[in-house]
Amino acid sequence: MKTTFLLLFVFIGTASAQSQPSPTPTPSPEPIRETVTVSADKPQPIDEVSKTVNTITGQEMRDRADITLVDSLRSVPGFRVQQLGGFGRTASIKTRGLRNQDTSILIDGVRFRDAAAISGDATSFLSDITLTSVSRVEVLRGSGSSLYGTNAIGGTVNFITPAAPTGWHGQVSGAFGGLGFGRFRGNTSYGTDGGKFGFNVGVSRTAYTRGIDGNDNALNTNFQPRFDFKPSDKTSIGVRFFFTDARVRLNANPDTPADPPVTNASIIDAVEGVNFVADADDPDAVQESRAFNGVVNFTHLFTSRIWLSGYYSGLQTKRQNDSGFSTSHNDGEIHTANVNANFAPRFQTIKAGYEFEHEKYSNENLTPSGLDNNWTRAFQSSHTLFAQDVISLVGGRLQIAGGVRAQWFDLKMPEFTLNNTLFANAATVEPEAAYTFDGAVSYYFRSAGTKLRGHVGNGYRVPSLYERFGSYFSTFFGPEFVALGDPGLKPEKTIAFDAGIEQSLAADRVRLTATYFYTHLRDVIGFGSVPDDRFFGYLNTKGGIARGAEFSGTFKPTRSTDIFSSYTFTNSDQLEPQVAGTGVIDTLGIPKHQFTLVATQRIKRFWVNLDVLANSDYLGPIFSNWTYQTYLFRFDGNRRVDLTAGYTFPINKDKFNLRVFGTIENLFDDEYFENGFRTVPRNGRAGVSFGF
Repeated sequence: MKTTFLLLFVFIGTASAQSQPSPTPTPSPEPIRETVTVSADKPQPIDEVSKTVNTITGQEMRDRADITLVDSLRSVPGFRVQQLGGFGRTASIKTRGLRNQDTSILIDGVRFRDAAAISGDATSFLSDITLTSVSRVEVLRGSGSSLYGTNAIGGTVNFITPAAPTGWHGQVSGAFGGLGFGRFRGNTSYGTDGGKFGFNVGVSRTAYTRGIDGNDNALNTNFQPRFDFKPSDKTSIGVRFFFTDARVRLNANPDTPADPPVTNASIIDAVEGVNFVADADDPDAVQESRAFNGVVNFTHLFTSRIWLSGYYSGLQTKRQNDSGFSTSHNDGEIHTANVNANFAPRFQTIKAGYEFEHEKYSNENLTPSGLDNNWTRAFQSSHTLFAQDVISLVGGRLQIAGGVRAQWFDLKMPEFTLNNTLFANAATVEPEAAYTFDGAVSYYFRSAGTKLRGHVGNGYRVPSLYERFGSYFSTFFGPEFVALGDPGLKPEKTIAFDAGIEQSLAADRVRLTATYFYTHLRDVIGFGSVPDDRFFGYLNTKGGIARGAEFSGTFKPTRSTDIFSSYTFTNSDQLEPQVAGTGVIDTLGIPKHQFTLVATQRIKRFWVNLDVLANSDYLGPIFSNWTYQTYLFRFDGNRRVDLTAGYTFPINKDKFNLRVFGTIENLFDDEYFENGFRTVPRNGRAGVSFGF
């Protein structure tokens, strides 16, 4: 019945990009037009992009009154977005049936990831990226490692901040609602005539003082300034900062009752309060996280066809977890320098460059007694050469794109607590280099409005410093450190393929898309028993296979109506069970069916938006503190519907505007759980915004 419910919506259609709504109605609809930068340095029309790309515009985010980046990504085909316990709690993106760490996060084209995370990805900070100052979000689905490096195995999310338009502009907004919700956001920008100088500064403060269980207070502050300067017609310099500071109370993990099954060999149909206990309030558990990213970029044109560009990025992350029994500090630091030369002869754009990256990981564990205190610091550098070529032929209808990337690693001598000598020989280890390629081709039949495309590429993920040097202090056999990491781990390797067809109809007011995807995780990093004196730890192992199909459609029947809908089928399996003893090879957390619908209707200055997300059931693990076993539960999928409406009042002949809006989350109060964690019940919020 659940599957039938989802399949009924397949007829709503398909498309690869959501369109930007027009602010005022006119007698006839306009075509869907968009450009993206996710696959090249300069914007390309969607018709000319040979990969699977989605664009979420700033207008769409405002129409839905989205608060965080993960809110906006829920409607992307092939994306499985989870948040464990509401705002501020752990959020994850699983792209096309893959893992959390297989999606790369970029801010203005520069990687954002936490060097202190277990997998070295951005998952630790996904829930902290609020929509403070963003012009659009571009999503590349499919392998992108040859373009964007580590973690871009399943896809890439590029969070793009706005450049300042000419003159003074600004906005101040406030909102409040249930669960103790309160939010303030302010933006101001100024740009000179001719674009010689401009700046944009945004700040926001978001708080839930009660949260789902009444004691789940979460606070978040974002600060995003950007400065652009053109000292000459041929040279441009940009400086951008991103700062986030968050504090959230965490609940205890879901658990089983005191009498769980003796064996975990069978799958349990989850019934809260009967065979599993949802996340319980834990007044002692608090997490604080902070990230600061500063980027300086430049571009210099030698001629209209030859230019040099590059950037420096400094990223620092800090996370502190207090459990009431101990405190852990996890600090990461990544410095990246990138320079590339670009040549654009007729019909193509060629890029080649070099990138240096240095990262640092620091972990400190403190206990009240001080007897078990320990710390670790580890370092890793890499050198990368990359090249990319995009060829456009037959008047732009034929697109051929290719890329290669080679990365070599250099491990530094780690530093440990005085009596920890587990990795004393780390400086002699030479990690394996990573080589990736990427190729895509598309042809657009302009008269028929049809585009055929195919893409193949291999991906990689750099072993994190925790996976290389992780350890813990044990007193089981006497005071000693036990190694979890392996300095000689090889990079993860994947091969991926996708092919699709896109069809434009009704004078480009309708776009339909169908895509088949296949990804083979050939060599991955797992955790388990190892054949050495570590007993268990991180090791290279075999992965799995994820395949499926994405169908989506964008419809613009009038200039005042926008409809986007998608259906995704995913079949994702592991070569070995993720939970020992179960014999289940289905990838955990992945529903086979997912449906999304986003519809916006405008009536002059009034708008209403309907946002629907529904998926089928899925398998999730729960660890029992009674038997010290992990059990597999089958959780029902959600049927979440959000409704947003608002009205814009013009002031002084549209020089100023006052916008009022309101949202009802989970309109039909659907009760569902994400891996046993409770989710937001029906909840309302309202806000007002003043702009000029």
